[in-house]
Amino acid sequence: MLVCGGAFWKGDRETQLAAGGLLLGWAATIALRDRSWIGTQWSAFASDAGLLVILVIISLRTRHYWPLAAAGFELLCVVTHVARLIDPGVYAWAYATAQVIWTQLVVVAIGVGVWNAWREGRDPAITDNDPAGAERR
Repeated sequence: MLVCGGAFWKGDRETQLAAGGLLLGWAATIALRDRSWIGTQWSAFASDAGLLVILVIISLRTRHYWPLAAAGFELLCVVTHVARLIDPGVYAWAYATAQVIWTQLVVVAIGVGVWNAWREGRDPAITDNDPAGAERR
């Protein structure tokens, strides 16, 4: 919540969009979760796939590096769902633990984006280093 709040307060449009997608996915996952953890968590699968699409689109349209890392970690979330779908023998504990780890790494990547946006807003000279706009952060 701290990273998402920071994104809405001090982040740029990209970090706000990523944080909004993360919050919507989190709320949908909590509201629609299968508490028995017997099979694939379909609500989490759908929300993770949606967030992956958002992060890939941001990655393709920005000059920053943090969306690439966030999209990579989110892809691992989706692949974990697919692994559970293909092999029901994947234990619920491993499934849940992997989801938590990948999601926390997505939050860290968004946090890096918030930090960079805050730094750029605070010191305009940071963005003046590359007049062609080819430098990625």
